[in-house]
Amino acid sequence: MKEALSRHPCLVLGSLVLVAVSGLSSEAESDLLSGVRRVVVLGDSITYGGGYVAAIEAYALTRHPSRQIEWLNLGLPSETVSGLSEPGHADGQFPRPDLHERLDRVLAETKPDLVVACYGMNDGIYYPFGQERFARFQDGLRRLHVRVLARGARLLHVTPPPFDPEPIQDRTLPSGLDEYRRPFIGYNQVLDRYSDWLLAQRSHGWEVADVHGPLNRHLSARRAREPAYRLADDGVHIGATGHWIAAREILLALGGPGDIASLETTDAMLEGHPRGAELFKLIAERQALLKDAMLTAIGHARPGMPRGFPLAEAERRAAALDVQIRALAPPFPGQRTRWQGFDRYDFEFAGKPAIVVVPREPRPGRPWAWRGEFFGAFANADIELVSRGFHLAYLGVPDLFGSPAAVAAWTAFHEVLTTEYKLAGKVALIGLSRGGLYCYNWAAANPDKVSCIYADAAVCDFKSWPGGKVKGLGRGDGSAAEWEKLLKAYGFQSDAEAVAYRGNPVDSLRPLAEARIPLLHVYGDADTVVPADENTGVVATRYRELGGSITLIPKPGVGHHPHGLADPMTIVDFIIEHAGRP
Repeated sequence: MKEALSRHPCLVLGSLVLVAVSGLSSEAESDLLSGVRRVVVLGDSITYGGGYVAAIEAYALTRHPSRQIEWLNLGLPSETVSGLSEPGHADGQFPRPDLHERLDRVLAETKPDLVVACYGMNDGIYYPFGQERFARFQDGLRRLHVRVLARGARLLHVTPPPFDPEPIQDRTLPSGLDEYRRPFIGYNQVLDRYSDWLLAQRSHGWEVADVHGPLNRHLSARRAREPAYRLADDGVHIGATGHWIAAREILLALGGPGDIASLETTDAMLEGHPRGAELFKLIAERQALLKDAMLTAIGHARPGMPRGFPLAEAERRAAALDVQIRALAPPFPGQRTRWQGFDRYDFEFAGKPAIVVVPREPRPGRPWAWRGEFFGAFANADIELVSRGFHLAYLGVPDLFGSPAAVAAWTAFHEVLTTEYKLAGKVALIGLSRGGLYCYNWAAANPDKVSCIYADAAVCDFKSWPGGKVKGLGRGDGSAAEWEKLLKAYGFQSDAEAVAYRGNPVDSLRPLAEARIPLLHVYGDADTVVPADENTGVVATRYRELGGSITLIPKPGVGHHPHGLADPMTIVDFIIEHAGRP
């Protein structure tokens, strides 16, 4: 075995490590919505509008496409949880509907695992603060809480969005009046108190997502810079930005990763998916289809609502849409498994095996790292990069040794990943052992597409390996069998033609230096397979002469194996510094 390892750098050990790490991970998936099969969302016209509900489903589906979760938006315009209604509501046509009139039917018909309920905007009926109205709001939420939990469902309360009087100054009323047929100008302070009370119920074990506070802060910060900025043109019904902020805060309350707090829009959340806009549109269409049909089938006290299709017909149409949605949901094609706790997709690209590992939350700009060879071997740096938001890619082109055919295959793969799947235009290359031939030769042909190169005990001149002693071309052990494969891959007719070739990485550094691509080489100074002085040493000398930047990390007394560093953070930090910025 030792003899085989010395003749075939990384080939046998790489395969063994790959078998060990590339199977299904035993790590549990994120707690986000774990075990939930049906979610019912209740609320007023803001909920009925559907923006935040569709955004939540889109997030959950793109991050966990294997989970089968049904989302039912059953928000009802004008509704309250308090049972209150102001004089002249809807020009006197009907009083506000009361959630409790339909709540038991909703729960009985839908049998949800999780209920999300957002009330408050209508519950103060747009009057100044009044203790009796406040008490009715509190009582209504307590009744909701008891009835949902009695059904065995989980309940997440959501504080109401803010009321903004700025866009409708001429349609508001001052304090001190007996009756308000238009909103009280200070109504948001009423909602502040309602939200504060609801948040205080966390101390009694209630789950509460705060939408009111973050939306208030967002509005205040933006308006300080843009006085005309608004979240809701009518002061109540938030637009797309407000719906995303609401969705984000609900996702965080449900256990979503903290990284989503930095996402400012639904588009930013969907940026990690190549067909995210299309997916979101289909989700919103399906939710709207079921919403009207189910509201009609279950019944409610709000006149003037669309009836939708008969429920059976709506469900049939929704199922057809679901087929389209599910087809779009995975961010990459192929078989989805787990690798080191992350989603891994194995698929075929132009007849060659391809792998993409997807981070839980991609970094802005969607940076990625590309393994030249031996996916999964000595992968602690790879794992750390994925955990920090990098995609990890691999294209299997074995026995091509970085030849023009391999370079062409890589170029086509890069084109697809950066255009169709929206990964960053520049990639960090990881070249272990013979993987150095792939990374450096592709980089020399595509310097504008490379952010940095991390090479580890890397072959940088095939005369050193697999030529070496077996062909009298270098000090390394070499491999006669691999040399014959190399001749075939490059189309060389003789050893002499291969020796005369000037397209090795050591010969092709100028394009990299001119593109200012930083290099990092890790190597063992006792390596007898890929001797450092014939590979990394030559690269370092020539690259510095060309004005390029290269960092060397020697490992005293270490041979060709093991690759990498016990603590990979020097490698990880190098790649993040040069490839991890938008």
